Amino acid sequence: MLKYYNELLYFAQKLIGNKEDARDLIQETYTKAIAIKDRIDIANERAYLYKIVKNLAIKESMGKQKYESVIFEELIHFEESPHPEELLMQEEHEVAFLSVVHALPSRAKQAFILHTVDGYSRKEIASMMGITTNAVEKLIKRASISIEEELAKKGF
Repeated sequence: MLKYYNELLYFAQKLIGNKEDARDLIQETYTKAIAIKDRIDIANERAYLYKIVKNLAIKESMGKQKYESVIFEELIHFEESPHPEELLMQEEHEVAFLSVVHALPSRAKQAFILHTVDGYSRKEIASMMGITTNAVEKLIKRASISIEEELAKKGF
């Protein structure tokens, strides 16, 4: 993974325009990639790392633009916080969801997480996993159906 450091740094610097921020972004990229590497088998590390850099750069640029409006919206919605019972129900649903996802077959879980959690396109996932986009589509669909069925069995 580290063999791509210099080219990722150059890419990040072009996206962000600042070398120090680019270094921070690359550090965050590697932290995220290493954390997920144990959960998911990545066929194309380079493409995966570039995608993380791009997503983090977009997040950072959006964050700077929206920071003040988000703070303002949080203050407005502070009074509208959910009741403790709603929070408990939401937490129970999240725990059930995560347990169902964790129980999925390895490849289906990998495709589902890359698509729904990390936001990768089916084409990008196919490249990372070394399979066709049609196979990715089938894995995601099977995973979604399985999750829906298992959550229904658990009363969600």
